[in-house]
Formats: sequence, structure tokens, C-alpha cells
Amino acid sequence: MYALYIMPINQPLSRTQIYLTQAQQARLQAAARHAAVTKSELIRQAIDQFLDQQPTASAGDKAQRLNSIAGMWAERSDMVDPAAYIKTLRAPRF
Repeated sequence: MYALYIMPINQPLSRTQIYLTQAQQARLQAAARHAAVTKSELIRQAIDQFLDQQPTASAGDKAQRLNSIAGMWAERSDMVDPAAYIKTLRAPRF
């Protein structure tokens, strides 16, 4: 219904609700007015910019991170029997 008003391109949109401070809301409204676009468009642009700046992890990077944490709890005496440890954690609730 609002696709032509919101985005003049053929891209499906998914509605999302966020909470902003009053100061953020005022700044966003002013920026949208200045840029002559909707607040939603500014938020989409900001999200795209943020996501474009995030490093992409390769399979090797992921494997290296996993290897770096392997055995990190090996010295914990309370984790000798993981099933017993979980039962102890859950005991008060069940």
C-alpha cells in the first residue's frame, strides 16, 4: 500500500519498530526534513552504512575464533560432569 510512497523501487519491505529518545527523534525529524526524505529512508540508509562497515568473517576466521576458545573451561572443577552441572542449575526451577 505504501510501497510507492516509501520506496520507489521494487524491494519488499519488512516493518520494524524501534524506540528512540526524544532527542534522537527530533534530530532524525530535522535531518529527514533537510534531506527531503522520510525518517524511514534515513534509518535504512544508516543501517546500510553501518552494515557495510562491518567486517565479514571468513570460514577461516570463524574456525580460528572457535579454536581460541576450545578448552577455556578445562580447569573448572564444577564442569567435570556437564550433565550434573546443568541439573544443578535447573534444580531450583524444576
